[in-house]
Amino acid sequence: MELFDFKTASEYEKSMLNFYKIDSFFKNNKSGTFLIVCNPRGAFFQNTVQRMIGVKENGEMLCQCVLIKHYAHDAVSVSFFEAKQNADEAVNLLISAAARFGKAQNAKRLEISLDGHCNYGVGFSCGKTVLPPLFGESYNPDYYPGFFKEGYTPMSFTSYTDSLENIAAKLDVFNNRGDITIEPADFRRFSDTMKRYTDLSNTIFDGHRYCFHREYTEDLELFSGMKPLLSPCNLLFARKSGQDIGFLLMYPDFNKLVQNGSGVGINTYMRFKLFRRPIRTMKIVEIGVLPEFQTGGTILLLFAEAIRQTKIHYPYIEKVVSSWVLDENKKSRSMVSRLAPNIYKKYLAYEKKI
Repeated sequence: MELFDFKTASEYEKSMLNFYKIDSFFKNNKSGTFLIVCNPRGAFFQNTVQRMIGVKENGEMLCQCVLIKHYAHDAVSVSFFEAKQNADEAVNLLISAAARFGKAQNAKRLEISLDGHCNYGVGFSCGKTVLPPLFGESYNPDYYPGFFKEGYTPMSFTSYTDSLENIAAKLDVFNNRGDITIEPADFRRFSDTMKRYTDLSNTIFDGHRYCFHREYTEDLELFSGMKPLLSPCNLLFARKSGQDIGFLLMYPDFNKLVQNGSGVGINTYMRFKLFRRPIRTMKIVEIGVLPEFQTGGTILLLFAEAIRQTKIHYPYIEKVVSSWVLDENKKSRSMVSRLAPNIYKKYLAYEKKI
């Protein structure tokens, strides 16, 4: 059994996708994110120290991951993790190497299945029901959590769902905005719009688990590839007295337009923008409101406007699915589950002190 370093990102990506070559549910959310996070010329990469490692035996790849230490974070993320079933010994070897890397970087812990930052992906999908991943959603074989049962602290997440009509009925009373206005993003001024998003995110999510300071260039890099698919209503800003006080990010499940094994690309844009292929699921990716405005109904106003905009611009949408919500975040979990009471999927991440 041999621990080794991958020489290039393309070598790593090819090996990563090889784990899913016979998975009939696989939609390739991984490559796009990986090529942002691990691009040596990229904005995020420039703020990190990274190492791509794997474990082989008799020429067979047993497991692999990318170790990432960001300058603004006190942990090392064990990212883009993949492993063969029953490869427990190889995974232990991999994690031992991760711990050594973390100590050398003065990190306090390992965060397993955090893909560099929660904006890129966090958590192993788990549960008995196997579903193809929505666009931007984690996906992996269901045995991955079994590698981390002992010596790790689990962190659980849940995504919720309900029909568009059921959610809309609960939000009908939230159409009177008063002194709070909700406005769509201006993607013609893309850099300025993303700066607004980054400033809000850094303030709202300061101190939240798996969140740490984002630079403007990092979010600009992340969203630039999605720009052709985005409409102004996909990013809504809440404003009061001329100040941004919150936002909601949503987008359709673009994975419905790609074949199994493939990922979103230029053909997706053609099918969606030119041929108007219908998508029936809307994903609420992220919502945040400045702490001082969280008790004034701003969150519900954002949700209500999101549903209204969805009905206008995406008339085929039938179902709404939330992104992951940390189970320990009782306030967010209570809010989202009241609007969308059905559990869509569960996720697990793990932490280990070093």
